[in-house]
Amino acid sequence: MTAPSVDDLVGAQGKFALFVASLLQRAGVAPMTEFADLLNVFAQTVAETKPREAAILSEWASGVQGTTDADR
Repeated sequence: MTAPSVDDLVGAQGKFALFVASLLQRAGVAPMTEFADLLNVFAQTVAETKPREAAILSEWASGVQGTTDADR
């Protein structure tokens, strides 16, 4: 098996963020929209020192938000 690419890792971790968000919503801890909003705020904070990491976090937030938009 070859090593995963950076895109593969980012994609898998983004799917994990979506999975966690759905579990938190299911447990009544936080709606997925709130999770996405907070992840985006976190991305903005991270952007101050690590802009490339922040871009990844922002993409994950968009993915979670996009899922919640599709459910409406």
